[in-house]
Formats: sequence, structure tokens, C-alpha cells
Amino acid sequence: MKQLEVKRRQIEYLAMALNVVLFLAIERKLGLEGSGFFLVPIMIFSMLWTFVGEHLPDVLGKLIRVRRAKGQYRSVRKIRLYSFLCQAFTGIIGSVLMLTIGTALANKVYGCPYASLMVWILSPLLFLRGMSQLLLGYCQGEGFELPAVVSCLLRPVVIYAFGTVLGSRTGEYGAKVSALLKAEKYSSMYVGAGWCLAIVMAELLVLLVLFLSFLGTRRMKRESEAESMRASVSFQGYAAASFRNVIFRALVCFTELFPVAVGMMIYYHKTQDAAPLSYGTYFVGYFAVCLLLYRLLNAVAVPFWGKVSSFYKRDEVRLGRVCFQGGIHLLLGLGGVLAACFAAMPAQIGALAGFTSPNVAKIAFQGGAWILFASLGFYFARMLMRFGKNILVVGIGILSNVLFVMVYMILWSDEKMALLSLMYACLISSAVYAVLLGAIMVQLMGGRFQWVKVVLLPAGLAIAIGIIQALCVKFLGEHLEGPYVVLFIGGIGFLAYWSALLLLRNFSEEELSVIPFGNILLSLGKMMSVF
Repeated sequence: MKQLEVKRRQIEYLAMALNVVLFLAIERKLGLEGSGFFLVPIMIFSMLWTFVGEHLPDVLGKLIRVRRAKGQYRSVRKIRLYSFLCQAFTGIIGSVLMLTIGTALANKVYGCPYASLMVWILSPLLFLRGMSQLLLGYCQGEGFELPAVVSCLLRPVVIYAFGTVLGSRTGEYGAKVSALLKAEKYSSMYVGAGWCLAIVMAELLVLLVLFLSFLGTRRMKRESEAESMRASVSFQGYAAASFRNVIFRALVCFTELFPVAVGMMIYYHKTQDAAPLSYGTYFVGYFAVCLLLYRLLNAVAVPFWGKVSSFYKRDEVRLGRVCFQGGIHLLLGLGGVLAACFAAMPAQIGALAGFTSPNVAKIAFQGGAWILFASLGFYFARMLMRFGKNILVVGIGILSNVLFVMVYMILWSDEKMALLSLMYACLISSAVYAVLLGAIMVQLMGGRFQWVKVVLLPAGLAIAIGIIQALCVKFLGEHLEGPYVVLFIGGIGFLAYWSALLLLRNFSEEELSVIPFGNILLSLGKMMSVF
């Protein structure tokens, strides 16, 4: 991957982390039960969006770049026309499905009729977001990456600005309806509806910005397209190429989303009226924080995808292996210490998210390792896809999902488990997913792997740091408020962990040369006379 593409992808994953922060801000307005209602349409949208247009910009941008490099400008215009027709049709179908099947899911499967209004309001978003992705693909095909960055950062800001106003207005109306019908849930429903309307309005604004950006690129390219060869692309050819490139990416993303979506469905269906409040508590106090850290680690993993595959294409196997191990090493180093901090200070970190509960703290203590397993699974899956092992990744994803459902249903039989059954099922399935993909990737790298140096030592240090942090929280927690405990003890633990890795020469100079900010760590190691 080119450096600009790497930076763009990293910013996209950082924007996903920002979206989690946005949800936590929305939760302050909705309350925990309102958040439970709001999560239903968001989850239905996410499942449909995986197939409607999530991966369109990368695929479309690549198709346009290839044709443009060959000077086939008429083919580029044909691709734009065909892609517009396909995406418009797909977006309309997706919106109709959300309006019909999505409403049925909210009412019958989730057992949450208060979410139906939000599903209706969000249904046009599939079409609008698809058009936004289409324009991003056009811009990326022209080598213009800035609109993707702007849209990622602009969207959550505009949603929060619009949602604050609209949520307040609809909330006032909802309060009147609740007072009239003597049902408090209507108030949360209408506040959530205001935020859903804000999401749709923000997408319209982003779509306008992207359209203007595309018009700017078209003016710059018009002179170069004055003369071109005959178009050599057909509608059937474009449809086949785009489907072939999109379908496996969509399936992999869906298998990763499946445990959260189906776990939520089962929990809502079985728990009925108590589900929104308890699941909102679980999501805000535990899973949202895990998801935030997971997205940050995704951004860290991006530079390694292209590096490893490019080394192997140039027959530089040893450098590819060093880069691959460096990526695992970095993810284990960061993910391990983050999971340890989360396990040591679940109540304090939950307070930063906006809620604390003894039950959620218990879940967080045991389930923090999901951050590490999920990030490693993400890393291995994308790496294998770069090597063309798409079917293998999808197959293992399906296998881990079957395991998730089995573990979840077995544990659910114990009434005391409740949300713990959901956490354990996610943890076990993500661990199996990461281990299987990692084992295949190690064999693809030649079977040579420094297990003690790359895995066992960082994991052991993370456990030790977590135990020390838990003891510090126990003795100092009474004297420091939650945020200060996290910043003080978490910061010292992070520095101590990475200092110990350097002093033990856990990273080689070659690894530090290929990982992000490795030069800084190398300089620190030389200052400590390690290298």
C-alpha cells in the first residue's frame, strides 16, 4: 500500500474510535435504557451496511486507477456510470430492507417496539451513505485521498451538533407523550429518534461536501481526458469485478460483527422488557470501551498489511517474517497492557465511560482480554486476505461464530450467568478465531516463529503489570478519584511495561525499524545502553 493510503486507512479506524466516543456522548443524553433502544437500529444498520457499500471506495478506486494508468479515460467514465447505477439500486434495496425487515427484526426478534421509529428514520441512511462511498471511490480513483479523511472527521462532529438540538426538541415532545400515556419509555424513544434524524441530516451534509470535492477533481482532469482510446469495459464486466472484490471483504466483516449482533438479538429476545436497560449498561460500561481500544489497535495494525505482502512479492522472505513478527509483537505489547489496565481498573475505566456497576466491573475484569484477541484476529485476517486466502478466512470466521452460538446457549442455561454468558462466548470465539488464523499465517511465513520472545514474555509481563496495578488501585483508589487513578496508575504501568520490554531486549533492532514509532523506542534503548 502507498503511504497516503496507509494514512487514510489509519484515520478511518481512528474515526471509528471517535464514533464510539460519540456514542458515549449520546448515551449521556439518552440514558442507559434509551441507549439500549438506540443500539437496535444501529445494529440493524450495521448488518445491512456490511453488504450495501462499506467496501466500495477501495474497490472502485482501484478499478479507476488501473484504467487511468492505461489512459483508458472513456472506460473510466463508463465505470463511473455503471457504479452509480449499481450503487443506487443496491442502496434503494438496502433502505427498503431496513424499512421492512429491519422493522420486523426490531419488533419480533429484538422484542423492542420502541426502536421501530428509529429504524424508519435511519432507513434512508443506507442509500445516502452508499452515495457518499461512491463519491469517495471516484475521488480515490483520481488519487485524491483528502475527502475520505474530511468525511470521517466531519461526520461525528456534525452528528453531535445536530443531535444536541434535535434530540432536545424531540425529547420535549416525547416527555409530553410519556406523561400522557404514563410510559417513560416514550421519552427515550423520541430522544433517540432525534439523534437518528441528526445522523441522516449529517450524511446529507457530508454527501454535499463530497460532491463538491469530486467536481473539483473533475475540473482538474478534464483536459487530460480530451483524447482517449475507445471504452473497453462492459456493465457485466464491471459488476463481476466489483462483486468479486467486495463479497469476501463483506463476508469477513460480517463474520466479525456476527457475535455482537446475534448475541444482542438472543439477549433481547429472551430478556424482553428488561433487555434495553441491562444491555445498555453492559455496552456502555464494558463493550464500548473495549471497542474503542480495539479500533485504536486496528489503526496500529494497518501499516503491516502492505509491508509483509510487498516483501514476499519481492522474495525478501526474511524481512517479511521480521515485519510480520513485529506487528504481532506491537499488538501484543499494546493490547496486553491495555487489557491488563482494563482488568485492574474496571470500575474506574467504566466511570470514565459514564457508568459504574459491580456487575459490569466483574464482566470487565474477566473480559478485558477480548481487546487483545479481537485485534490479533483482525490483524491475521487482513494479512491473509492480502495473500489471497479469502475463503479460508471466511470459513474460520463461520466456525468461530458457530462456536460462539454454542457456548452462549450452553452458558445461558444458567440464569446467574446472564450477561456473563455473552461476554464468555465473545471471548472464547474471538480467541479461537485469532489462534487459528495466527497458526495459518505462521505456517505461511515458513513456520519459524520466536514464541517465547514475541508471545510468552510480553504476555507474562502484561499479567504481572496488571496484578501490580490492581494492588495499587486497592491501596490508592480510596485517595484518588476515578479519572486520576486511570491516568496515574495506568500511565505508570504503561511506561513500566515498555521499559521492561526494552531492558529485556525483547525487541530487535530490525523489528524496531519496521514498527510505527520504532525509531523512538530504538533511541530510548540506546539511551539505556540496551542496543
